[in-house]
Amino acid sequence: MLSLQWLDLLKSMLREAEWLRDKSVPTMDDYMKNGYVSFALGPIVLPTLYLVGPKLSGKVVQDPEIRHLYELMSTFGRLLNDIRSFKRESEEGKLNAVSLCIIHGGGIITEEETIKEMMSFIATKRRELLKLVLQEKGSLIPRECKDLFWKMTRVLHLFYMKDDGFTSHEMINAVNAVIEEPIVLNEL
Repeated sequence: MLSLQWLDLLKSMLREAEWLRDKSVPTMDDYMKNGYVSFALGPIVLPTLYLVGPKLSGKVVQDPEIRHLYELMSTFGRLLNDIRSFKRESEEGKLNAVSLCIIHGGGIITEEETIKEMMSFIATKRRELLKLVLQEKGSLIPRECKDLFWKMTRVLHLFYMKDDGFTSHEMINAVNAVIEEPIVLNEL
């Protein structure tokens, strides 16, 4: 399972590199089919399923519901990332969901309108994920595993709440503070 996740990720990153190299503009559908994989949560979250709950059988791991949970979580993250990194990526000549909507909209739709539409789409995907997480009837997936997908969307929401979490000086300073500054415990 893990090696397949890495292979899928590398293929999706290669496809994005080819789009950049060839200066081609993918359809929004092609971008999203590739983009949720290139967001790179597959090799992180899917192997973790084996550590959070009961022992998983091959039947459970191969269940389409796992793939659907993964796709919803990753789409949520991909779109949040694209919204928050739009300006930086545009300056670098990279396409993302925001720029593709503007391009395919023929210049009629503005950046603000695009972001508003995407935030609505993100909210829909988040509700769909929550519904799947809470669904018990007919599901083979243990609740602990489903919760992992939900908790990851909460982390992503925090990470991209204000800006791009990867380049945020505030986020970098917070991480450095946790690593470098000693924890002072008050005496009781």
